[in-house]
Amino acid sequence: MKAAKIINTKTGIFITLFLSAFFLFIRQCSSREFLTDGIAASVDNTPITLNELYFLYNFGMINDLKYRKIGEAASKNDLRRSLTISINRLLILKQEKKIGGIPVSDADINSFAADFKKKFGILHKNIKFDAFLKTFGFDERTFDIYVKDILLEKLFINERLRLFLFTLENAKGIDGGALKENYAKRLSSKLKDLLSRLRAGAKIEINGNY
Repeated sequence: MKAAKIINTKTGIFITLFLSAFFLFIRQCSSREFLTDGIAASVDNTPITLNELYFLYNFGMINDLKYRKIGEAASKNDLRRSLTISINRLLILKQEKKIGGIPVSDADINSFAADFKKKFGILHKNIKFDAFLKTFGFDERTFDIYVKDILLEKLFINERLRLFLFTLENAKGIDGGALKENYAKRLSSKLKDLLSRLRAGAKIEINGNY
């Protein structure tokens, strides 16, 4: 009986260790394809996930031609900045849906996507683009939607600022450094006012960790 008890105890320990190792292995394998996700915030009940923040951060680095290892942990300041951008984008896109009438062509989406993929290829020659997307839970279809949202956000901001006779294009025609600097300040102020109004009218909940 005593020997049997020892065997059962050893068997139980072995099974426990095996299961622990197995689930750790599964978790590690999964993380290579898809980062551990969680809800970082929500805007009017639309969630913003941790994966989306990491994708936005990596997207920005690649678009600016700055190398960073894919999947490498970002700092809290980087995540907070990504969260601010994500919240503002959701609010702006919500307004765009209300107003409508801003066209984004497939040609524009394809052109932007092609330019981004070219930059990705320069920085990450040994990584396939679809593998990069998969890391953050994206695929080609959702990536195109992501690109469309970026273009819609930019166009909407330009359209709204045009109502105040402030456009990014007009700034290029201003002579004199002082005038350009003053224009940039007024442009920034109008954009901040717009975002402040949108934030004030929205239900925004942020995870305390971010």
